[in-house]
Amino acid sequence: MLFDVIGLVDEASARSIAFAVHALDPHARITANIDRGRLLVDSSASERDIGDALRAAGFHASAAPEHPEGTTCCGSCS
Repeated sequence: MLFDVIGLVDEASARSIAFAVHALDPHARITANIDRGRLLVDSSASERDIGDALRAAGFHASAAPEHPEGTTCCGSCS
């Protein structure tokens, strides 16, 4: 699942986001791209539940559009 997250601006916010997601699913894999404010989450939790957890932690999150090649690239590799 790929999210655009308002407030994902530094390492501290990335840690807060990771804490919120891991409280929901301790086994979730998270990749944060601070420059783009984008979050990639591999989790057994639903997109809605993760979005709710992020909002409860004070971050506005919305589903991000897929990468042009059809993948859920967060952009941290480029």
